[in-house]
Amino acid sequence: MTVDVSAATEVGQFLLGDSFACLAGRSAWRQGGITHRHYTWFGDDTAAEQMAEDLEAYVAAVDWAAKPFTSFVATFSGPLNVSEIEFEQLLWQQLQAVHDHDSRTHSWAEGYDRDPSSGAFAYSVAGHPFFVIGLHETHRRVGRRPPFPMLAFNSHHQFDRIKAAGLWDRLAEKIRKQDIELQGNINPNLLEYGELSEARRYSGRPKPADWACPFSARG
Repeated sequence: MTVDVSAATEVGQFLLGDSFACLAGRSAWRQGGITHRHYTWFGDDTAAEQMAEDLEAYVAAVDWAAKPFTSFVATFSGPLNVSEIEFEQLLWQQLQAVHDHDSRTHSWAEGYDRDPSSGAFAYSVAGHPFFVIGLHETHRRVGRRPPFPMLAFNSHHQFDRIKAAGLWDRLAEKIRKQDIELQGNINPNLLEYGELSEARRYSGRPKPADWACPFSARG
């Protein structure tokens, strides 16, 4: 892991750029709510081991109530310009490897299913439930094209706080409105929310009905 200054600058430029549709992510960056770590190679086991340690430290240190929006953002030097199919394969390869390291010392997040086909699934690291968003340069959605592979880990506990504060629907509507302005239509992944496993939405690629997630939880 490195706190890469040049990569962090590019992350900030991307999140604050006109093409980025997620207002929560933009707000998190401006308010210092983004914990960013840069790694060498997407899908690499060494990077995965480092990520597991960094996410464990993040979960232990973050104060979820201190800022309305907080995320852990991992970026990678390469590979670059992969297809969306290749990106999705690498995403699950990375998440599987992170879990393989994490599962040695942590159980699955309480209250969430470890089966990626379940509607109650959430990705777990250090016993904490996350929704993962994958972004890359060749993504079909304009607002998901950073200059390198990127994974954003968003806490389900934070989602619950936003919903409890009555802000969820308003935030979602603003994001959808900006997405329409950028792309001309709503991200179809947003329309699946709450209906099917969230694992289908991590890479951003639309899935056929019979898609099977390649992730397998240990233990």
